[in-house]
Amino acid sequence: MNLEFVRPLLKFIPEIRLPKRHIAFKEKLIWSVVILALFYIMGNIRPLGVSAVDLPLSYRQFQIIFASNMGSLVSVGIGPIVTASIVLQLLVGSKMLDIDLTSNDGKALFQGTQKILTVIIALFEASAIVIGFRLGEQYLTAIGRTWAISDPIVLSAIFQVAMGSIILMYLDEIVSKWGIGSGIGLFIAAGVSLHIMSGTFGFLGAIDPVNYKGQLGIIPNVLSNLLSSNADMYGIFILLFPLLATIVVFLIAVYAESMRLEIPLSYGGVRGVGGRYPLKFFYVSNIPVILTAALLANLQMLPTLVGVSIQNPPPFNQMNLLQQAVSTFVQYVTIGQLSGRGGNPGILNPANLIMLENPQVLLHLAIYTTVFLLLCILFGKFWVETTGLGADRVAEQIQKGGMQIPGFRRDQRVVERVLNRYIPHITIISSVAVGALAVGADLLGAMGSGTGILLTVGILYRLYEEIEKEQMADMHPAFRKFMGKA
Repeated sequence: MNLEFVRPLLKFIPEIRLPKRHIAFKEKLIWSVVILALFYIMGNIRPLGVSAVDLPLSYRQFQIIFASNMGSLVSVGIGPIVTASIVLQLLVGSKMLDIDLTSNDGKALFQGTQKILTVIIALFEASAIVIGFRLGEQYLTAIGRTWAISDPIVLSAIFQVAMGSIILMYLDEIVSKWGIGSGIGLFIAAGVSLHIMSGTFGFLGAIDPVNYKGQLGIIPNVLSNLLSSNADMYGIFILLFPLLATIVVFLIAVYAESMRLEIPLSYGGVRGVGGRYPLKFFYVSNIPVILTAALLANLQMLPTLVGVSIQNPPPFNQMNLLQQAVSTFVQYVTIGQLSGRGGNPGILNPANLIMLENPQVLLHLAIYTTVFLLLCILFGKFWVETTGLGADRVAEQIQKGGMQIPGFRRDQRVVERVLNRYIPHITIISSVAVGALAVGADLLGAMGSGTGILLTVGILYRLYEEIEKEQMADMHPAFRKFMGKA
């Protein structure tokens, strides 16, 4: 299918222009900080008539993955942006869309189509969230009106939530063109960091337990228990377990991010001059995890399409056959009850290990883990093949760079054959590794979720590299030469 029919619509889609001058590092930093501040502000503004939402435990990961805050303008967060990217990448990768991404015209058409699809998905997801959580119901009840989709307050909430996601799309574009790194990555890292910091050091529950019920952080909670006359060391360990799990997962992710296999290269015409092509252990980065988590998070909205309320689901025996099938499917392929109960998230938290005695929980654990890892492998292989990370594209880049692998003939087919010994295997291994780390962290109950921590580590690692490059670009040429960076 050709996308040319979309081109007439592109003139109605606003676009952030590229800077026509060199942007200094400090200016880029200011843009990024301002955008981050706007993101936090939007997360604390609620649409007219919408109050705070008591989000079910199984849906809190939705907020972390999509950098959203349920009940606010960013209730769906970056979900539409990520979903639109998934859909278009799948269509392009499967050759269902005929578009040349190597040309500037093709890239512009692809990006414009992605914006249009993002707007459509934003309206769809905003409707699903508002209807599923019945946003605005408390306000309508207070003024004596019954909640209904056709009510102006409800329609206004849908529009405002969708606009919040559309604004995030443009904030992401501003960061990409005028700031440092990626706006989407910045929003995810900011959301996860806020979740971890508030979950660790939050003390508002002690000051105002009425309005901030259950929001006492781990550290204040532990200190309160230690200072009490009947301190329970096992109970304190249970309280500290999510924080310890977070630290362990974070350190493993940082270590794995730095692991790499380096293939030696040499210039064909210059003896003694060469380099190395690095194959990171996380060769596919965190892409398989974010795509898998986004897909599974979107699946959680399926019950709303068959009339099952997200917040107050009816008893299973009162659902019709279709509702039962959809609800059962969504339950087993999402984290659901595996998140834990009783305020101790994570089925592998010592307080929740008794749940493993339930065969249904074990079946859920097996199905969820299998589905998550298989999707990670699928998205990992797809991502490598569609983004120029496959052996054929890498061999082509090496050949064009005038380099070869020492001890082998200078031929693109030879280089590709050597790379095929590593890249297909490391694609699967890295996809399974990032998926297993994300699932393991979720089951341990790490704060910010395993997916969130993994994404944050990768985002911060690349942000550090980006900042390093930007600082070197701002250095005086003579100083760059002195530092060996010329």
